[in-house]
Amino acid sequence: MTLTVVIPTLNEELDLPKTLESLSFADEVLIIDSGSTDQTLSIARQFGARVIHYDFIDYSSTRNFADSLVNTDWILSIDADVFVPKDLAKEILKNINDSGLNQSFYIGRQNEIWGKVIKHADWDPKNDCHLRLYKKNSGSWVKGVHETYRSKYPSGILKNFLYHLNYRSVSEFLDKSSHYSQIASNGSKINPLQSVYDFIKRYFYRLGFLDGIHGLFLSYLQGIYYLNVYVRQNSK
Repeated sequence: MTLTVVIPTLNEELDLPKTLESLSFADEVLIIDSGSTDQTLSIARQFGARVIHYDFIDYSSTRNFADSLVNTDWILSIDADVFVPKDLAKEILKNINDSGLNQSFYIGRQNEIWGKVIKHADWDPKNDCHLRLYKKNSGSWVKGVHETYRSKYPSGILKNFLYHLNYRSVSEFLDKSSHYSQIASNGSKINPLQSVYDFIKRYFYRLGFLDGIHGLFLSYLQGIYYLNVYVRQNSK
């Protein structure tokens, strides 16, 4: 079985080299770029990736467009700030060649945020676990932001994790949160109490308090994200 790794990009020169270095096990790497002005495209080509331009609409549209260009049996769809540890690479190859009934697989992500590995608050591999590995034409991506792959067939879960070098600074977190909330505001209406619920879920139920000040601040900022979406929706 053959495998393409799909990576959407926009000015990812800091993270992309480490990501691409971890993908030597794949048959192809497909970069879908939405107008990078830094060295992203040059880095991608240095690593032998196929680079295609796509004008950004939303995240699901980008990934569905990328999947339509893939010619291999399987697709691994990740981000430019994620790398694949060697144990996970071996597990991926084993499963695409002996997948049984499974046409797709969930893969958890271990998040490093502001220089700290986050083990709780919904940022742990158990809860930050999504369909990332799937057979071509087994489903499609939905939702404009926080996109989700919906498979038509049975799915499994891999034991090893992706490693996510997520958010180097608070300002980066706030910038991306503002970008995400703008896209999400075009979707279904939300209740302002969602911000309170999300904080309580992350900090208490998901044990965010065990991550110290990082857990507190992350839970707070995620709650503010939903409030931001609500305000945008009701200001149009």
